[in-house]
Amino acid sequence: TDSFGPSVGFAYAPQGGGILTGNGKTVIRGGYRLLYDPPFYNIYLNIATSAPEVFLQSFRAPSGTTLAAGTFGLPAVPTGPNVRALLASSITPGVLDPRSQAETTVAPNFGPDRVHSWSLGIERELSKNSAFEARYVGNAARHLFQTIDGNPFIADLQAAFPNQVPAGLTPCTTPQVPPAPGQTGNPDLGRATCGLGILRERANTGFSNYNALQMEYRANNIFHQLTLRTSYTFSKTLDNVSEIFSTFAGGNSVAVSQNPTNFTSGEYSLSGLDYPHQWSILLTEQLPFFKQQHGLFGHVLGGWSISANYIVASGQRYTPSQLVSAQLGATGDFFDSAFLGAFNSGIDSARPFLGSLQAPSTSVGIFAGDACNIFGACTTSATNPTALLSLNAINQTATGAAAPNEVTVASNQVRYIVNSGTSEAVFGTPFGNAPRNIAQDALTNIGNVSVFKQIKFSERVGFEFHATAINVLNHPNFLSVDPFVEDAGLRLQDTGFGDPTLTNSQPRRLIFGGRLSF
Repeated sequence: TDSFGPSVGFAYAPQGGGILTGNGKTVIRGGYRLLYDPPFYNIYLNIATSAPEVFLQSFRAPSGTTLAAGTFGLPAVPTGPNVRALLASSITPGVLDPRSQAETTVAPNFGPDRVHSWSLGIERELSKNSAFEARYVGNAARHLFQTIDGNPFIADLQAAFPNQVPAGLTPCTTPQVPPAPGQTGNPDLGRATCGLGILRERANTGFSNYNALQMEYRANNIFHQLTLRTSYTFSKTLDNVSEIFSTFAGGNSVAVSQNPTNFTSGEYSLSGLDYPHQWSILLTEQLPFFKQQHGLFGHVLGGWSISANYIVASGQRYTPSQLVSAQLGATGDFFDSAFLGAFNSGIDSARPFLGSLQAPSTSVGIFAGDACNIFGACTTSATNPTALLSLNAINQTATGAAAPNEVTVASNQVRYIVNSGTSEAVFGTPFGNAPRNIAQDALTNIGNVSVFKQIKFSERVGFEFHATAINVLNHPNFLSVDPFVEDAGLRLQDTGFGDPTLTNSQPRRLIFGGRLSF
């Protein structure tokens, strides 16, 4: 389709006025632009390798066929007729309906996303070599790519929580898709639309909003030797999805919506790309002495320069998530377990409930009834299934203990509460109220330094040596975080909810190099 992308901008430098606005040293600039981003290759590859485009029946070599190690047992002359003859007994035409397999498709009107971006800033010259600029920058992205449950299972949700099902949606009671051989249950039954089965759809239903204050100071050739640049950004990014695929880590823990029928307003929250505070400084210093490198002392002491940068930024956001607790303990199939099994590695799309945001960020509670069903901690559940227990304490039970360690806690002592069958009854909904990306990973705090030494052998021949220290102060900069609340209290490599110190960190790294030019 044709994509009209206008762009307009302006710059105004007042010549009159006082010291703050005039004299040609102040520039006011702004602009607007509409951008597009076409769908990328992997979206279409998922369709080309899935039902209904591909006949997803598993073929086995005919009985009695001897297979060489690592081969499928193709005939000596692997032409089409010979292969079809060999596999004829394994193919059952007219029996398997492709709609009984997990399907992947795109919405009928699927196309490029679009981003409206705008800015307004003011820049002031402070000296002939330095300037300061402050600007407001924003954008509104629409028609972003999102993975949705194209035909959600709603029968149990409508029966138990009818207020969570949009008006007009009714579960299918007259299936049109015959089950595949050996398939348990009908893939159509109970879904929003008869005749579609289990369907993963890529649609333009994502959207985001970004607003930021950006400030920057630039200075060049200060004292004929120093270049300096520093900037600070205060921003906020909101969206209903941050990535089309689940990462099961920071940024976009789970890409599919918690409520399969509400993937827009129900998911709108802080973005996995939201970094509220970012500050950086960059400088380059060319040491002024012995620049001409005359004599022995000139070659030794001259030609040195130093370059360094420092970055401090808010930690990456992530969504507190669940592995399988909601599906294991729920009183019904509210999250479409068949869809999650086919397209989300079987991991829950459910989010936990909130306890108190003032509680420690890694503290998780679980109702006794759920603790009994999921973790086998059943002592408290026998008398009070709605008592709130510390999941951290249960997971920290000493090896060889006779029973899990059950510690009763108040709701304001835990940050999150596991979403499962008992909590559904307590909160009156199967969908957790912990927003997307409410939590943050550890901040980025990293400085890098490079030292350069240039040696002149002649007018045309020279050698440059450089030494670089990445993360020169050796601050911990952790790579990710465990987002799954079931892991609360554990302290294993990469396993321990909300604790980035259990993941790898990038230590100081030294790099040396040289270049001969002639």
